[in-house]
Amino acid sequence: MTYSKRNTPLATRKPVRSRWWKLGYSLWLALNIIVAVGLICSSYAGVFNPAEVTGAGIVGMTLPGWSGVAVFLTVFNLIWWRRTSLLLIMAMLVCAKPLWYFCPLNLPPGKLSPEEAERSFTLLTYNTLGLMDQESQPGPNRTLEYILDQDADIVCIQELYFVSESESLGVTAEQVAALHKRYPYIVFTKSQCVMSKYPLSALHIDYSGCDDFAAYQIDVDGHLISVFNCHFQSIGLTGEDKQLYTRITDGHANRNSVNEVSNHLLAKLMHANRKRARQIEMIGRYIKHYGGENVIVCGDFNDVPDCFGLRRLAEFNLQEVYPQVGFGPMITYNANRFYFRIDHVLYRGCFKAHSMVRGSLKSSDHYPLTTTFVFND
Repeated sequence: MTYSKRNTPLATRKPVRSRWWKLGYSLWLALNIIVAVGLICSSYAGVFNPAEVTGAGIVGMTLPGWSGVAVFLTVFNLIWWRRTSLLLIMAMLVCAKPLWYFCPLNLPPGKLSPEEAERSFTLLTYNTLGLMDQESQPGPNRTLEYILDQDADIVCIQELYFVSESESLGVTAEQVAALHKRYPYIVFTKSQCVMSKYPLSALHIDYSGCDDFAAYQIDVDGHLISVFNCHFQSIGLTGEDKQLYTRITDGHANRNSVNEVSNHLLAKLMHANRKRARQIEMIGRYIKHYGGENVIVCGDFNDVPDCFGLRRLAEFNLQEVYPQVGFGPMITYNANRFYFRIDHVLYRGCFKAHSMVRGSLKSSDHYPLTTTFVFND
């Protein structure tokens, strides 16, 4: 006996999909594919040298956006179209390591034991904006007050040329005296400065053509550590560039503004990425020559997590601190709506990272980072 479609029980009938439903689903599937491809490309853009692959560094900067959209679509898909969710879940699994570097999910490290505290030391890295206060707060210089309050064993500073009493900067004689009393070893090298409670000496580097980093050897309780204090090429945006970017992020962009971005701002970004790639190669040569067993590389990299520079430094057995001890995405630059983590600390040697704390002070356009290290038994 044959049954007509009319006689088929309702429970066994296949739902009839309209042409519009099929079109909508096709567009939704295409959107998921685009996001998956964007996530993968931005996650692995750091594999490519920006000096050789134009625009690779810019693609890497878009990872936060792609990852946020991917999570949102995945949640939506799990509710409505579970089969489609597999596409983005697979993409996120493929990008697991870059995503972890951007947004690690480590448990809180807990307090140091008394034995660990005896074997620990702290390092503060801070781009101080020349001790200027971008919020123009009155009183003693807030940046120096923060450095003194943190009482780190080693302080690596970028954008600092000297420290002396200054009425315009709010630097008091008491602050200068306290700083020198706290840190008997202070070395200035162009725009970098290191302050240490432990004996240090500057490594022999040709600074005539290099103002991107400074290098020191510090004796921490009998352990010699080579410390590289970095300040790599910035985007170099002018005041007008920043105003243009602000207008665009406010949603006040017109066609001319978009053209300005593509022709001007993106060109500056690509130039900066290429120059940073060359700077990384230079510091790599010095690490290979001077590094030894114990090395710390820290400072203002002006580049995002898992970028080419950080990947290149990993080839020297350097590990990045934040993915090991951090939780969630971190922002270290707080001005002009460029909200990225561009300050980093890497290390290798007979010690391990225990924790990293980001300060919240906004006197500078960068937040300070304090890392606690513990020597192995």
